[in-house]
Amino acid sequence: MSLKKILGFGVFLIVLVAGGIIIYLSMNYSSIVKAGVETYGPQFTQTAVSLDGVNASPLAGEVAIAEFLVGNPKGYKTSHAFKVREVKIAVDLGSLTGKVIRIKEIVIDQPDIIYELGESGGSNLQTIQQNVSKAAGAGPEAGSGGQGQQAGGEQTKVIIDNLYIRKPNVALSASVLGGKTVDVPVPDIHLKDIGKDAKGGGGTTIADASAKVMDELVGKITNAAKSVNVDAIKKQVEGLTKGTEGIGKGVGDATKGVTEGMKGILGK
Repeated sequence: MSLKKILGFGVFLIVLVAGGIIIYLSMNYSSIVKAGVETYGPQFTQTAVSLDGVNASPLAGEVAIAEFLVGNPKGYKTSHAFKVREVKIAVDLGSLTGKVIRIKEIVIDQPDIIYELGESGGSNLQTIQQNVSKAAGAGPEAGSGGQGQQAGGEQTKVIIDNLYIRKPNVALSASVLGGKTVDVPVPDIHLKDIGKDAKGGGGTTIADASAKVMDELVGKITNAAKSVNVDAIKKQVEGLTKGTEGIGKGVGDATKGVTEGMKGILGK
C-alpha cells in the first residue's frame, strides 16, 4: 500500500472517530446534563431540582435546559420556588480544556417564581439563598462527592460574562392570603462578569456564582415585596369573612371581595 493511501486511510479514521464522538455527545448530552443537575442541584439548594431535558449543540457550545424547576424547602406549601420553561446557556468551547470555564451567556426568560413568606418569619427564597451560601462557604468538601470538582480534586471555576433574568413573574404567597397569591412587579436582572473580579481573574466556583445570583434575585424580590401590605390584606380577608357569614353565596362574594381588596391595596 502506498504512503498516500496509508495517510488517506489515517485521515479517514480520524474523521470517523471524531464524528462518532460528536454523534455520541449529541445523543447523550441530554442525559449527562440532566443527571448532573438533578444530582448536584439539591446539594446546593437543599430542595428538589429537576428538568425535563436538554437540547444541545455541542459544536456551537450552546445548551437549552427545558422545564427547569427548583422545589421548596421543608415547611413551605406552595408548588415550587422557581420554575422556568427554558434556560439558554452559551459556553466558550475553547475554555473547556482549561482551568476556568467561560460561560458567555445565560438567559433565563420569564421565570415563574413564588415568594412564600414563612409563618415564623423569613421566606422560601431566603432559605434557599442561605443553603446556597452555606454550600459556597463550605468549600471543596461541601455535599457528597465534592460537587463541581475537576479531576485531581480541584473545584471547577467559571467566569460568566452575562446572565439575564428577563420578565420574571413573581407571586407573593402567605398563609393569611388563604391560598391566594399577589403579583409582585420585579424588574429584569442583568449580572456581568461574574468571577472576573476573583483573585488573579481566575474565576469563581459554581457554588459562589450561584450564591451571587441568588443574592441579587432574592434582594430584588424582597425589596419589591415590601410594597405589598400583607397586614392590610389580612384585615380585608378577616373583614370580608365576617361580613359574609350566613349568606348563601358568601364564599363566592368573599373570594371576589378579597381579589378586589388586593387590587385596591396594590394600586392595580
